[in-house]
Amino acid sequence: MLKKLVFLFALLAMANAVTLRKWIASHEKACYFAWADTTGKKISFYFAVQKGGNYDIDYDVEGPNNRQLFKGEAEREGDFIFTATQVGEYAFCFKNGLSTFTDKLVEFDIVVEDEVRDEDIAKRAKRDEVMNSVVSIASDLHLITKFMKYFRTRENRNFATVSSTESRVWWFSALQSLCVVIVAVIQVYAIQALFTAKRTRL
Repeated sequence: MLKKLVFLFALLAMANAVTLRKWIASHEKACYFAWADTTGKKISFYFAVQKGGNYDIDYDVEGPNNRQLFKGEAEREGDFIFTATQVGEYAFCFKNGLSTFTDKLVEFDIVVEDEVRDEDIAKRAKRDEVMNSVVSIASDLHLITKFMKYFRTRENRNFATVSSTESRVWWFSALQSLCVVIVAVIQVYAIQALFTAKRTRL
């Protein structure tokens, strides 16, 4: 039983996660860093643009010695998992170079985790059902977290679309009402001028 508890706490503590939200100004470049102290660690990187402009941003992921791993332009979101092949610092950078005036809110996760796997396949096969259940639950929780982030991102974007549509409908209705009032005033003056002209003739 003690071994099971130790394994459970080791599994829960295996990940070193950082969750951040950052407003990135126009033409600003913001970089964040994660350290891998041994090779073979899994590093996951997730980001999504929550607000601002067309919800897109440039990103760049570099390993030690400035070795480029991933790069993208005008991306709305991304989800990457890779293995650290070198010990050192990994850089995750965002650049808002596409917008002239618009700031953008980016939410992102950087997770550095150890692979809790026994090299001996026979030993892994003998692991009891409780430990297998713990691993399955941890994997399911991670998947649920990703789905929650995805749906939150979609909710923010849909809410922004609804707000923008509501604003446009309001201004269109106000402009239409103003046009109706202006046309009514012009018609009144036109009819009044017509009767005035007839009286002058008489």
